[in-house]
Amino acid sequence: MNDAQRMFLRLALTVLVPLLAVTLGGLMMYQTFTAFFFPVTASGSGEFNGPAAIYYALTFVVALMYFFQKQGLKGFDLIALGLLALVYSLALQNLTPLVHRPIHVYILPQLALFLLLWLVLKYIFMNRMFRTVRLIIFSVLGAAAFTISFWLQYALLHQIREANFLQVRFLSGLFLFVFMGVGLTIVENILLRMDISELKKISNHGSADDSVDTGDNDKTD
Repeated sequence: MNDAQRMFLRLALTVLVPLLAVTLGGLMMYQTFTAFFFPVTASGSGEFNGPAAIYYALTFVVALMYFFQKQGLKGFDLIALGLLALVYSLALQNLTPLVHRPIHVYILPQLALFLLLWLVLKYIFMNRMFRTVRLIIFSVLGAAAFTISFWLQYALLHQIREANFLQVRFLSGLFLFVFMGVGLTIVENILLRMDISELKKISNHGSADDSVDTGDNDKTD
């Protein structure tokens, strides 16, 4: 396996494993496939995506930022963050025609959320000091960022919020980030095993080469 194939495999694992974990979490929370993947809204509301769309979008962003940070590709995570914020904002604008607003109204909450998640990922989840409690802190702070971004989005769009708006969003976000964190932890363990396996192969190959060289030298003598 060459370097490009190895990098692609790492990227695929980093994205797919958390997505599978979040899918499991979403189905547990919403109990049915339909409730998770399709919205419960009146016809003509202009909404076409259920909770799964938000869960997958955020998981993809965090997994991609995790991959870039883990590979030491500095700057790429922030570039991806900005581009995805723009793409998601344009998609949200097109999918909610009844509350259509200028693009900056959509992109500001997205950027705020992604930047907060970038900070939590970089300074909490990937910090060895918090290794034993990082899943708890990551989940709580991620859910808080999730809730803040929703509050900001609704405020900028001048949408009516229910009395329990913040509590519902926080619990939904907490469930999301718990399973996302579990998925990232599994990925980290898989990648660590891959690294150890690669090091063993290199070490064994080096030992075999040394043995061959020693044998050749003995024959020469």
